[in-house]
Amino acid sequence: MITLDDLAGGKTLAEAQGMTAEMGRAIAIAAGEALATDRLQAAREILEGLVTTNPRDPLAWALLSTACRRQGQVEAARLCAEAAARLAPADAQVRLVRAEALLAGGERERGRAELEALAGEGGSPGQRARALLAALGAPLAGPGAPR
Repeated sequence: MITLDDLAGGKTLAEAQGMTAEMGRAIAIAAGEALATDRLQAAREILEGLVTTNPRDPLAWALLSTACRRQGQVEAARLCAEAAARLAPADAQVRLVRAEALLAGGERERGRAELEALAGEGGSPGQRARALLAALGAPLAGPGAPR
């Protein structure tokens, strides 16, 4: 059982319950599969449980942001994306999720600036950033940009 002293000392519910990082990843994978199959409410419920037990997991916050955004709850999506970005400010996937949440919430300039910063990245975050910028009609520069 977790006590108020444990919480005050920074212990998470996941730690108190003996949840391993592997268990957390498995839960996140299940939530990701729910997102991929448009079971948004199921994904959201799984992810809300995950961020409750371990609020220091940026992946869980980023996935929860995506679920909220896809449900049309843009303010919740932005708050979750900001939580993820505070935990992992250099993570390209987290930055992409935040950019998408910003765009969905009408913060086009901030979202576009984040996408432009990500456009030079390799892998799927860079590819998605470039695709979103193209859809927004932004001129692209840097590696991987269409010529």
